[in-house]
Amino acid sequence: MLVRPLVGAVAALHAMRDAMTENRRPAPEFDIPGRPPGVPSARVGGASAAESATDAELSALTLLTNRTSTRTSASGGPALPLRDGVRVYLEGLPDDAAAAYATPVADLAEAEVAVLRVDAPRGTRIADDDADRVLDIAAAIPTIVVLRVEGPCPAPEFTDECAALLVDLGAPDQTVLDVVFGRHAPLGRLMFPLGPAHEPEFPAGFGLAY
Repeated sequence: MLVRPLVGAVAALHAMRDAMTENRRPAPEFDIPGRPPGVPSARVGGASAAESATDAELSALTLLTNRTSTRTSASGGPALPLRDGVRVYLEGLPDDAAAAYATPVADLAEAEVAVLRVDAPRGTRIADDDADRVLDIAAAIPTIVVLRVEGPCPAPEFTDECAALLVDLGAPDQTVLDVVFGRHAPLGRLMFPLGPAHEPEFPAGFGLAY
């Protein structure tokens, strides 16, 4: 795949972001169960889940991939959790809330990492414009995708290009940021498979932790 130079792509990416934001759907609401059996506590670095996120909210976030990214991680290993103060380009999450953890930037060229919230329609592929935008950004800088799903759907085509991939079943913005920046661990396990029913890339019950 040909990748456009970063500087020439920034304006186009911002225009695509603005167009997609105008049509973005509200987060779906789910009856999320409590912490699944065998899932570790939500404590990370001594923080209690009761401080800013419930176990039910944390169970709405499932970590599917978490690749090594020494440029952005708090541990110097896997991409998540991100280190505090990192310069972050955001789509689908509020800059003002993220400012409590990091340094939000509006210009992709100034960012060290991108965190993108992307909608995945039930039963269909992600829109080509959304997928292309993620691929372009991921080719430029480490990219965390928070995939907001409504039900079973194909695994996204950008899975292998992302530094980390989280599935979101309607978690509040604050909970998403708490997980991305390591205040809490994701507790989710997939309630349905992602990918072909006969051989899904991520089967029901799958979920990583940190």
